[in-house]
Amino acid sequence: MHEPFVRVAPVTELPPGTATMVAVGDFDIAVFNVAGEFLAVDDVCPHFAGSLHEGTVDGETVTCPVHGWCFDLRDGHMPNGRRSIATFEVRVAGDSVWVSGVPK
Repeated sequence: MHEPFVRVAPVTELPPGTATMVAVGDFDIAVFNVAGEFLAVDDVCPHFAGSLHEGTVDGETVTCPVHGWCFDLRDGHMPNGRRSIATFEVRVAGDSVWVSGVPK
C-alpha cells in the first residue's frame, strides 16, 4: 500500500536548479526542480547510501556525490540499466509540491 499525496514543500522553497530532502514516513525523498519541473526519487543511493539531493544534476540525471553513480530522475534507472531507485509521482497544487507513491 502507498501513501496518498503528501505535501513536501512550498514551491517558493525549490527554485529551478535546486533540490531538497524530505522525510515521508520512513523514507527520505529527494525532490528536484529541473527547469521548473518537479521530480522526486529515493534520496538514498543503493551503492553507498549517498544523499542524492546533494548530487550534481545534469539535465534529468543526478550523480551521487559519494561514488558517482548516475540515475535518471524520470524513471530511476542507471544509464547501463544495472540498478535503479524508486521514483515518485509529483504534483503542484496551489503553492505546494506534493508527492505520492511512497510505501507505507
